[in-house]
Amino acid sequence: MMKVVKMKVLVLAVAALLLKVDSQLTDDVAEYLLRLNDRINALEKSCTGGGRKVVFSVVHRPSSIKGYNIGITGPYDVASVLVHKHAITNIGNAYNTQTGIFTAPVKGVYFFTFTTYSWVSEADIGVSLYRNNEEILLIWETQDRGDNEDYASNSAALILEQGDKVYMNLPKGFRVSSSTTTNIHTFSGFLLYQL
Repeated sequence: MMKVVKMKVLVLAVAALLLKVDSQLTDDVAEYLLRLNDRINALEKSCTGGGRKVVFSVVHRPSSIKGYNIGITGPYDVASVLVHKHAITNIGNAYNTQTGIFTAPVKGVYFFTFTTYSWVSEADIGVSLYRNNEEILLIWETQDRGDNEDYASNSAALILEQGDKVYMNLPKGFRVSSSTTTNIHTFSGFLLYQL
């Protein structure tokens, strides 16, 4: 931020020198310097995301326990939003811990990442990342009899309009695992910059 302030002062000083301005400014020169200052402020705003801070990191907790503080979610007869109710961070409150849905507060480029965990055998495991009603990413595997434990992660940068919804979805018939004590199943996102 200090660099931006120094840059402003430098640009204004150079503008004054280039225009060979005396100690008395004409109305035209003063107006030009005000417009120049407005452009610098707009540039500063675009470089800092407009000052808007949007960051969340949330954890899925199981509703029931299988063992070792681990629980299974699913399978369900229909695809379901996977609600991560435990917030580690939720600056800007754009993620709703009751619905599991992130709502973009401003138009911009956002980055999302998630890690899912599974501790089941002979089942389809995985999750999807959705924007509005469109599947963006899917991670999926069929667990066989000898393969009981897996992690999977994925990430995406998305251009969102204000009001767009992003959420994790548990596909029909799929299962995932999570812990009551450790953060092994997470979903995070943040605003990179406003558009």
